[in-house]
Amino acid sequence: MPTTPQLPGADLSFASADSLERQEAIERLDRLQQQYDLLQRRIHRVEEGSEPEDGSSLTVLRMRLDGLQQDLERQRRRASGQCCNCGGGCRG
Repeated sequence: MPTTPQLPGADLSFASADSLERQEAIERLDRLQQQYDLLQRRIHRVEEGSEPEDGSSLTVLRMRLDGLQQDLERQRRRASGQCCNCGGGCRG
């Protein structure tokens, strides 16, 4: 029965898991960026007066935008393999 040669110390299961985690982080980053862009455009339309406020005050919308911006920064750090700034010293 033929065996597949393995390099000493090469564990591909960790590499594929790391790659999968990074891909998921990039996908989360893309979704957050879309949400951020849509909310930013909505705030701009409300400020212009072309879209009425639907019960959400401009202050609340701006607070949501700020929260999304912080989430984006965290996800960018994670996608690049850095600590997400959680204080736990994770590697992303």
